[in-house]
Amino acid sequence: MTSLRTQMRYMNPYDIHKAVINEYVLKQPGDTRKLRRDGSNDRTDFDVLRDNHRFLWDDSIPDSWEAQFAKKYYDKLFKEYCIGDLSLYKENKIALRWRIEQEVIVGKGQFICGNKKCNEKDDLRTWEVNFAYREQGEKKNALVKIRLCPDCSRKLNHHTKKREVKRLDRKKHRSRHKKAKKRESGGETPETSESRVDSESEDAQTEEESRTVESPWDKHKPVESKSRDEEMEDYLQDLLL
Repeated sequence: MTSLRTQMRYMNPYDIHKAVINEYVLKQPGDTRKLRRDGSNDRTDFDVLRDNHRFLWDDSIPDSWEAQFAKKYYDKLFKEYCIGDLSLYKENKIALRWRIEQEVIVGKGQFICGNKKCNEKDDLRTWEVNFAYREQGEKKNALVKIRLCPDCSRKLNHHTKKREVKRLDRKKHRSRHKKAKKRESGGETPETSESRVDSESEDAQTEEESRTVESPWDKHKPVESKSRDEEMEDYLQDLLL
């Protein structure tokens, strides 16, 4: 002790600090762990996002900086289609999230199957899903869209079999629109016009019956598939936002 005090007379404050630590704290092997910083209460950006996550945010400004940080992350996501985890589909547990920028760039969820573990690109179908989830202790619902290959579509509908909704394609719609204009200008005979009216009445009746059978909030409902050109236009629009 006397030797240490003698030495401390010729030391600067930093050297004195090191000498005291070595003498009284680090004298035994393994004592260096006492100098380790306690990081048990540390939080990363991921922790903040996880604790303040919202699948859907409204336009209000969050109160805390943590919620504001999570809201800014949400604003950068692409919310046209979802990415799904169907690994527990037999238990009727399906996880959905929005797409990130890199997934939009490579086409995941739009030109590639939206199941995160599937890379199928052919025969994709768009499904409208009433996503029921629990958030911050509350039960919520959101109507979202996901594009899946045939195999993943069967997984999505494993517990509830839904009827596919077929709609008129654009070519048929344009053809009907042109014929309607021709009829208005007097270009069709009365017999042709009467036949067209009957056909349209049958179509209207069919559509009315379809609406009465299904609700737009069905759990898994296929929606009208877009053409390749429309999908590419939406894809480019996402990239330019």
